[in-house]
Amino acid sequence: MDTFIYGVARADGLFYPSNVGLRFGANESSFDFSAYWRVWENMQSLIDQGIDPLTVLIDRAHDKGMDFFASLRMSDYPGMDIPQHAVPAGEYNTTLECGYAHPEVRDHQFAVLEELATQYPVEGVELDFAAAPGGTSFWLKPEDVAAYTPVMTDFVRKVAQMVHSRPGEPGQIGARVYPTEEMNLKTGLDVQTWLREGLVDFVVPLVYLRFILDANMPIDWLVQTAHENDISVYPMLQPYYTEENRQLYNVRNATPAMMRAAAANFWELGVD
Repeated sequence: MDTFIYGVARADGLFYPSNVGLRFGANESSFDFSAYWRVWENMQSLIDQGIDPLTVLIDRAHDKGMDFFASLRMSDYPGMDIPQHAVPAGEYNTTLECGYAHPEVRDHQFAVLEELATQYPVEGVELDFAAAPGGTSFWLKPEDVAAYTPVMTDFVRKVAQMVHSRPGEPGQIGARVYPTEEMNLKTGLDVQTWLREGLVDFVVPLVYLRFILDANMPIDWLVQTAHENDISVYPMLQPYYTEENRQLYNVRNATPAMMRAAAANFWELGVD
């Protein structure tokens, strides 16, 4: 491998001692699952020794000659602390529900990305927009998509300017997006504009909802526009041949031959 991309958070917190967001488990007095307690305990034991868990991973990757990218899921806003006293009595705080329609959400996500890009020796950051709906909620409500698609583009533009002009060596920015232009536009992502303006350095098309290997992902449009603007495309090789799980029939992994066949198809499309 020459690149390591690490998801730095879940919806309930960041996996490093952030100065701008809540760390995973920071507000928990107890955990529902032992696995979650172990995650918190492992991080805390390092932090108690003055060791940053994220720095450990970055240093290890660099020791092995690998580039390191910090990947942040763009919805659920991990580590965002919304004071409950800000909500009038009897009302529900809709800031998180309405997502990027609220400037507070955009500002928080930008602050996390800025921290990752400028306070850690990463090669760049990745904006993970493909996690919804399989792994997270969406960043915009359906009725807000038309009005806020330009706002989403402005957000990506702002992040790109920050990453590309960070102190020292310019950073790179990538994005996980959906395989078709229609899917992206329906959620407020004008990927064509991102590519034409060179806002990202690479894109990864995939869908989290299913993990079945798709050897015929319809990404011709993405490859064409990306390459016209000197941007790389890295399609995802999903792990399964089938996710069906019932009596006497379990999830099946794709075989090496299937993986090679899918990779060959993608090479035919001209991916990087």
